[in-house]
Amino acid sequence: MVIKPLPRIACVLLAAGALVLAGCGGGYGEVIYEETIVIDPVGDVEVDNQTDISGSFEDMFAFDMAPAATGLWTGNLLPGVVFPGEVEFVGSFFEDFYDAEADLDLGTVTFFDIFVEEGLTTTFEVF
Repeated sequence: MVIKPLPRIACVLLAAGALVLAGCGGGYGEVIYEETIVIDPVGDVEVDNQTDISGSFEDMFAFDMAPAATGLWTGNLLPGVVFPGEVEFVGSFFEDFYDAEADLDLGTVTFFDIFVEEGLTTTFEVF
């Protein structure tokens, strides 16, 4: 006995019918919606102006970051000047490696490949 395959239209109609039947609840009662909460893997970043310890006493005017080796800089993340001895929160970032630059009175301090870890605070210490 030879079994012939169903024509394409018959397959489509069978699949559509199965979907319609699957969509019928068949039960009674309330509908419960399940909420999924997605937590992004982010870590906090702060900058610590330690020029008071190094003795140069420089004000920090700008701090910006970029995913390592991309050149996609954030722009200045500081709300204002960070004076010697001050620590400033600059934001939460996805877990990854970052480059950063801090602009001070006497020049720029550059950081390469600093890992920002999920759930932790990474401190960029500027001397």
